[in-house]
Amino acid sequence: MHDATKVLLGTTTKDQRVIDNVPGTIAAGLAVRSKSDGTYTVAHSDGATIGVSVGASLSGHSRTAVCREGLGVAIQLTSAFTPTVGAQVAISDTTGKAIGYTGSGDRYFNASYASGVLTGIAEDGSEVNVALIDFPGGL
Repeated sequence: MHDATKVLLGTTTKDQRVIDNVPGTIAAGLAVRSKSDGTYTVAHSDGATIGVSVGASLSGHSRTAVCREGLGVAIQLTSAFTPTVGAQVAISDTTGKAIGYTGSGDRYFNASYASGVLTGIAEDGSEVNVALIDFPGGL
């Protein structure tokens, strides 16, 4: 039976998306940043944000699939944060999770919320709070 309040991390709910894969392992639903040494991380201090992880790449070990642009992409939320549909997305500088914007330790991105809080099913089967975001032109 389908439960509309749950989202499988690593999937997108719409067909419009651009997926790439990069070296390293970053959990699905976290913002991915590109470091100058060719590696990837969730920390803003390490480099530019390139997209949202959709989890382990099916095309290689120790690689992460990254959604560089898309609609209905699940992003993990910091605890106790409830996004507003249509609002601009802010992402934590340290965790790669969506957060309520404070101006300190977070940044706005070229994305908007397409849903409120949903239950995300992570790659390990655990449940995390997520929201769907739209970023058709990239973050």
